[in-house]
This record gives sequence, structure tokens and C-alpha cells, in this order.
Amino acid sequence: MRFVKILAFFSLVLLISFGFRQKAEEVSVTAKLVGCDEKLNLYQFDGVAFKPVDVIVGKEGIYDFTVPKGAPEFYYIGKETSNVLPIILGVEESVMVDGSCRDLRSSNVDGSPFNKRYREIREEIGQFGKRTGALIQEYRLRQDDPEQLQQVVDRMKALDQEKLAYLEAAKKEHPFFGRVVALNTYLSFQNNNEEGKYRDEMDYFAKTFFQFVDFNDAGYNGLPWVYESFKSYVTTLASVGMPAEMERGYVQAALDEIPSGSKAHKMALSGAIGIFKRRNSPNFIHFGKQFVETFQEKDPFAAKSLAEELKNAESFMIGGQAPDFTQQTPEGKDLSLSDFKGKVLLVDFWASWCGPCRRENPNVVRMYEEYQAQGFEILGVSLDKTKDRWLKAIEQDGLTWAHVSDLKGWQNEVAQMYGVSSIPHTILLDAEGKIIARNLRGRALEMKLKEIFDK
Repeated sequence: MRFVKILAFFSLVLLISFGFRQKAEEVSVTAKLVGCDEKLNLYQFDGVAFKPVDVIVGKEGIYDFTVPKGAPEFYYIGKETSNVLPIILGVEESVMVDGSCRDLRSSNVDGSPFNKRYREIREEIGQFGKRTGALIQEYRLRQDDPEQLQQVVDRMKALDQEKLAYLEAAKKEHPFFGRVVALNTYLSFQNNNEEGKYRDEMDYFAKTFFQFVDFNDAGYNGLPWVYESFKSYVTTLASVGMPAEMERGYVQAALDEIPSGSKAHKMALSGAIGIFKRRNSPNFIHFGKQFVETFQEKDPFAAKSLAEELKNAESFMIGGQAPDFTQQTPEGKDLSLSDFKGKVLLVDFWASWCGPCRRENPNVVRMYEEYQAQGFEILGVSLDKTKDRWLKAIEQDGLTWAHVSDLKGWQNEVAQMYGVSSIPHTILLDAEGKIIARNLRGRALEMKLKEIFDK
């Protein structure tokens, strides 16, 4: 009997201990949210999409759920991915959320020092960015005054030291914060180009943007800041108009620092691909194929979807055969792209209401007059909605080449077909209808035509 009692006692102790251990291994979250549906989703972002990991059922505006305790991870709460609350969970035993489904991002995360500190760090990173931008602007304005210019450089150096100190403090505070700050720490070119190590400021930017990041640290896996940082990185590289091959080399070198096939690699590659796709860059094809090859087993759905996009996009990229189309001229006659076969053709997307388009038109007129006799033609595709304004602009600007439009504005079917998201936008085709270049204007278009015709 005594043995049975002892056994029962130890069994009770084990059950209690096991219960406490189970409880300690979970994070309890209570969200008080007004204006929400009965059910909300709990998502995580994998670089491609927000993936639902749980369905949260609420009662009278209160939603209780748990997640595993461990390393800090980003989660997102919301009915739809367009309106979600980002929240870091994993390090604290309980977290309270108070807000409204009208704007989940503005919700308060109470009782979570970790989330509060993260928001402070994010704001402080933003302040560093503003101060850096102001100094860069001042540096440009002081080019004619060596003394004042040196003062700006000295202030840049002081800010660099402040950034480095902040990075070290963040690492000591928590590795998670250190990783976030490392992805956002960039030092001035003016104070860090020792012995002319870098060819120019863009070369410095491309090679040092991630210098404080150790992608072999598994803590970068699943960190959305990796995705955002690569978007920012590629956006800056693309903004200076460098050759696609050079741009590709820089981005590939940065990606090579990340373990292939890792979650961080997926985040980085996805961020880069998104920008290349938006800018209709041929590097979308290059890095898109790289994603498909690397992740077709780990994420077959995303890889298959991207592969289909790539197949369609190849026709619109440099070297691809431009898809044919037909729209009506101002006289109401059908005119097709294929009607210009045998000519070097500039497809010019524009509109009468587009100021930059109208300012560019005199340059295009000049080049048309210079090269038309050698086989150069232009086809204007207007994003106008009003025929009278379209015709008036053609006459006022002296645009004597062919024109077409469906008068649907931004819904112009040809513009949508070619992924045109801003105007002016140009596509230069060779005599066989293959794309030579996209979005050439001004001096860049002039140099390309000179290269083609003045041989």
C-alpha cells in the first residue's frame, strides 16, 4: 500500500512538472480587436507569400491563441494579407494586443517589452537614415567650398562611429536586434574608401551594403528584413542605370554569401526578383530561373508559378520576340506591330497628359528625322482616354509617325501586355521584331540609335 502511495505521489509530481513544462514551452497571446470577423488568420511570411499557420477563433472581440516558445519569430495577424499586424513572438510567455481591424498595424502590443523595443529600434534606424540622407544632400551642395565640404565629411565620420556603436549595443542586447540593425547599417563612402579600394561610390555601395551581416547565422532564416534589405539593395543598383550584366554580378555576389537553399536565401532571392520584375529587367529571367532551380523541391507551388511567369516574361525581355498586337489609328484603321517588320522600331508609350512624355517628344522628333531614312520607325501607343486631346498633342508636338490607342487610359491593352507601369516608356525592336532595349530616353536612346545606324 505504501509503495502504491509513493508511486501515486511521484506520478502526480511528474504530471504537474510536465504540465508546467508544456505551459512554459508556449507563448500565450490575447488579442482584443474591434470590428473583426469571428475568425482571423495567423500568418508567417516566407519571402514569397504569407502562409497561414493557424486560424484564430474569436468571441466578443477577444482572440486567444498560442505559438511555440523559442527564438523570436515574426507572425502576422489578420483576415487578409493586405491588413495584418506584424508581431514578434517566441521569447515571452504572454502577450496582449489591443486594436482595431480597420488598421491592424496601429494596434498596441501591451505587456511585450520585446515588441516595444523592436519598434523603438525600427524608429531609431529610420532616424539614422534621415540623418544620412541629409548629410549626403549637404555634401552635394558643398562641392564648391572645400572647407565646408570637409566639415560635412567629418560629420559623416562621426555618424559612422555612432552607427557602429549602436550596432554593437544591439548585438549585446539581443542577437535578434543585432541582426536587424546589421541589415540596416551602411557607412559613408567618403570615409571608408581606403586607398581607392572601390572604383566609385556605387561600387562601394554594392560591395559593402551587407558587410556587417553574417548570413551563416541561422537566425537570419525567416527574418523578413532580409527580404526588405535585398529589395532596397536592388532598387538602388537599378536606379543608376548600370548595365544589366554588372548589376547581375553585384547581386549574385551578395547572394553567394547566403547558404544556398536556406530560408534566408529564399527571402533574399525573392526580394531581388520582385524588383527586377517590376522594372522589366532581364535579370528577372536570370534570378527567376535560379529560384526555380533552387526551390522547386522545397516549394514546388511557388517554383511552378514563377516558372510560368518566366515563360511569359521572356517575350518581353531584351532578346525576346516582342508579341504582336493590333490597335486602331486615329483614322480608325487597324495597325499591327508586325506591319513594321524589317524596320528598327521604337514603340513609344505616352499620353497627352503626361508632362515628362511631352518634354521628351522634341528629342524623339529630332532622332526620327535623323534616322528615318535609314530604316527607323516609331509607333506611338497612347494611354489617353480622350481622342481630341490625343490628336491635339500629336499635332502640337509634330509627331509625324504612326499612332495607335484603344483610349482606355492606364487600362490600355498593349501597355498591360508589355507590363508598362509608368510613362514615358519605350521599347526598341530590331528589324526581326526582337527587343533590343527597354525604357531608353534622351541621351541613352540617341547613343543606341547611333550605335545601330552609324556603323
